[in-house]
Amino acid sequence: MPNVVITVDCEGAHHDRCYTADFVDVLESEFVPASWLVHVSMKDPSANTNLYYREFVHKIPNWHEVGMKVNFENDRGYVEDPKERGNIIRIAKDTLKSHLIKATAFRAGAFALLPSDIPHLEDAGILVDSSVVPDADYKMFVDWHGAPHEPYHSDPEDLKKVGKNRLLHIPIAVHGGVHAYLDLGFEACKPIFEANMDREVVCIGVRDYVDSIEALRHTIRFFREKGAHFTTLTQAASEHFEHHEALTATR
Repeated sequence: MPNVVITVDCEGAHHDRCYTADFVDVLESEFVPASWLVHVSMKDPSANTNLYYREFVHKIPNWHEVGMKVNFENDRGYVEDPKERGNIIRIAKDTLKSHLIKATAFRAGAFALLPSDIPHLEDAGILVDSSVVPDADYKMFVDWHGAPHEPYHSDPEDLKKVGKNRLLHIPIAVHGGVHAYLDLGFEACKPIFEANMDREVVCIGVRDYVDSIEALRHTIRFFREKGAHFTTLTQAASEHFEHHEALTATR
């Protein structure tokens, strides 16, 4: 049975509703951890960090994790310049650090991760990324067709190829071109879950501004009945190292 990782894109400060308190209640009642990826954008760098620090961090159990989600954008739109993207990562890290959050997990907004971002993420102490949507129909800025579905280290020049970057990618579960976000509803996600049941990790997305409360509850119970193990992105990366890389190194 796979590890199941539930990730939450924390963007509620930019929307009318935020369901984080409800998600925490469900996760606590089911004793399931999540990776909360706090959104930082240069349009308003500290909005979500302030919201989570003020309202939610003290409510999220310490057996969860808090990471960062970065939109590579500014007031002029999408940012492609590698130096400016590196600066956005640095500001995001410092913004979270100023609120006592040391992030080791990351997701790029719109899944728009580029090879030039990896050294900046590694320098910022990021250990695991979940920006890959392999073979998904969604491709606003990056086309991830052909990327691995299993956790992998990417090539410095082509993130869709296996290589020797230190950072570990844990792809979001995809099937039939659809990536597993619970805003779709449990029934729409169920075929994705079933198609990925033999994977090392099934990574699932939740958006804090979408009412996915019942979908989250059904998803947890679905996987629990299958005997799956729930964990966080960083813990899944640690277990991947123990089961694959550490074992290889001792031979």
